Amino acid sequence: MENKLKVGLKTLFGTLPNIERYLHFAVLFWVLLQLLSSGLMHVHGDTELNQISDLAFIHIYSGLVLLPVSLIFATKVIMRRKIQDLYPWLSGHYQVIKEDAESLLKLELPEAKPSGLAATIEGLGILALILAVVTGSVWYLTVFTSGPSEWLLSIHKLSVTFIQVYFFGHALFALLHLVQWWRESSTS
Repeated sequence: MENKLKVGLKTLFGTLPNIERYLHFAVLFWVLLQLLSSGLMHVHGDTELNQISDLAFIHIYSGLVLLPVSLIFATKVIMRRKIQDLYPWLSGHYQVIKEDAESLLKLELPEAKPSGLAATIEGLGILALILAVVTGSVWYLTVFTSGPSEWLLSIHKLSVTFIQVYFFGHALFALLHLVQWWRESSTS
């Protein structure tokens, strides 16, 4: 079973270049740690820098380091794919998304393809990731230089909601694709 799981994961991620695969897993675990640590923090809009806990500082500094890693990851993905593949809605191309949505309505997982639903969601996930790390970094720099900013912290927390939705949705669909692969490989 363990060997079959390895083959399944290799099938899911086998088309990615090695550097992108490593960055994908690094960002995945980094974001997971950020989400878990954020649930244990008690930072509010009026929290002064000297009142921030050690755990919150670990979360903050980890997020600051995640910023360049996220930018490198996003750059690698965008260099491999066309902008139109990740953001077809920018140019009004909805046909492939529509076809994929129709497949989902028939309870069929659509194959990942350029300008499709999976690619579009990947593009939105990259935006959510960048938004979360940029807003967190801007909040910290503002608190560090000017003092607390309730407005910036609320924007960061809202942006983290987008990455949470993406993170768990992305994981769910990866799991569904793995289950589909497992079933198909068991019947052949």
